[in-house]
Amino acid sequence: MPDDSLLKIFQKSYQNTDLTPLLQPEQLAKFWVEYGSASLEELVQLVEDNASRDAKIIFSGHRGCGKSTLLAEFGRDLSNRYFVTFFSIAETIKMSDVNHINILFALAVNLMLRAEKEQIRISESIKNAFYKWFAKRTQIEVETPKSAELSVGFDLFKIITGKLKTEASIRNELKREFERNISELVAKLNEIAAAIQGASKKEVLVIIDDLDKLDLAVVRSIFQEHIKALFLPG
Repeated sequence: MPDDSLLKIFQKSYQNTDLTPLLQPEQLAKFWVEYGSASLEELVQLVEDNASRDAKIIFSGHRGCGKSTLLAEFGRDLSNRYFVTFFSIAETIKMSDVNHINILFALAVNLMLRAEKEQIRISESIKNAFYKWFAKRTQIEVETPKSAELSVGFDLFKIITGKLKTEASIRNELKREFERNISELVAKLNEIAAAIQGASKKEVLVIIDDLDKLDLAVVRSIFQEHIKALFLPG
């Protein structure tokens, strides 16, 4: 019989060599090795120096070089000054079905999900209008009894993120609705950002991870044919 203690040590050692990004503070505390400080400083400078406050910055590098870990650290560094939303497109939408429309929709969903988690005090009338707008676009029935007001939003956006990932019908419906009316989606996204900024007293900073993992054909469609749509919010 193998020694259970030795087996557990081996298993733990093997787990510690996992190359997945270090996104959580406890992971960084255990495994962080100082690197990329110049890149982090440059990113902060790019954000701080942007006069229009609506810049879109592409942070690139070869796969596996540590971009996700650096971006997570970047978000934490700025969280005292900005309302930071960090999310992975790979965990939100099926990678083969990513397009400019569901990137923008996922951005809006994750802004609201973060606002609900942080209990940002957006006025009830505005928040309920947002709930209804999202529920209509994702075919979800929403009831907001008084006793559930604090959790209904968080639950709604968790459900939506699940549907975006697993249900092609929802993604197809979003594409059908907004393909020729991208301005409505952008306007709603701007409304959400403005409401969060007004309530949190912080400017909004969104970090989208894993766009480097898209197939080449998808990358070409997004960044060559529809890049202007991604630059519209702000």
